[in-house]
Amino acid sequence: MAQRRSILAGISASIVAGAIPGMAAAAAQAATAGRAGIHPWARVGDTVAADVVVDGKVFARLDHKVQVEGLPRRPALVFSLPAGLKRIRLKGDATLQGKAVPFDRTWTVRDIGPLSAPLYDQGKPWIERIRGLEKSLELAVSVKAGDGGARKKPAKAAFADLEKQLGVSLPPLVKVLGDWRIEVNDSYFLSAAAMCTVTDLLLGPEWGYERKGPDGIDTILSAAVRARYDRSLAVFVEVGDGLGAFAWDPAGATPGEPLGPWGDGGNPGARPGVPGEGVWYWLHQDHLDRPRLLLDDDYRPRTTEAALTHVFQRFAVTEVDSPEADNEVVVDSANPRPNLLQLHFEDGRRPRLWLRSYDYNYSMY
Repeated sequence: MAQRRSILAGISASIVAGAIPGMAAAAAQAATAGRAGIHPWARVGDTVAADVVVDGKVFARLDHKVQVEGLPRRPALVFSLPAGLKRIRLKGDATLQGKAVPFDRTWTVRDIGPLSAPLYDQGKPWIERIRGLEKSLELAVSVKAGDGGARKKPAKAAFADLEKQLGVSLPPLVKVLGDWRIEVNDSYFLSAAAMCTVTDLLLGPEWGYERKGPDGIDTILSAAVRARYDRSLAVFVEVGDGLGAFAWDPAGATPGEPLGPWGDGGNPGARPGVPGEGVWYWLHQDHLDRPRLLLDDDYRPRTTEAALTHVFQRFAVTEVDSPEADNEVVVDSANPRPNLLQLHFEDGRRPRLWLRSYDYNYSMY
């Protein structure tokens, strides 16, 4: 992984130098519009007050008291990321478990915006954005023409059968997947012929679950989760530390439904989205009975385009989003959403600021 990140860092340098025509200009525009949000993570009642200094200039003032456990979905402060920024400094005081803690720390900035920019190019169709990301992150993403399952069943016929089985129309962007074979590292989108309900996926040979028995899905899953898996379409398989999948439930989210593992404390639970658009979610063998809903800042289901884009945020952009030194903070000036910068205090004193927009636990933001 370290070697891969080193290679991709080299690609980033070549892009900035103009290896891909027009990319440097696009990156500069994205940097001008980029924003960062600071999300303090501390104990309830703790406070933090600090000046946010960007390249020697005070940009904003952070003044926050922790109200709920966990990492808050909404930032305590949002500030602009100016083009070409080099350093971010936080200088102030915190009160941690009743103890006053002064701090003053500076991080050098590495912007991965030139690498991620193709993913956010709204001037191109979604699949062309993914093909652009393939060129940018050439070791992480593979996009090839052809549905990969036509010899078994043509994509058009496969989708027609799925719609008949589910009793609903599939999102149009899901049908775009039928024209391509897309892999993200070891994980992959299912071909149109291989797409199926989550239940069928679990009972299939790769996952190996059984319906009955002490470890059968009828035993280990609640009735509500079994019903969701019966009516949901699996489109992507995660291959890593165990198996996971990304799926679409046409029934959508129910009011107050739990978000799934992790998440911010004190959240209101899911809120219904647009009727008929359903809800996207992740499932994994480690928490099979707790699928994780993909929701927006208002806890409503994300659109299909945002959901499918999220797959690449979570599994491709993560190849280049880790800091390479203790005093480095990574930002993404191309991301139209404010960067999720988590602020917490290591050993109760030393502030740490790091990008969580794309990682495993918090890439839903």
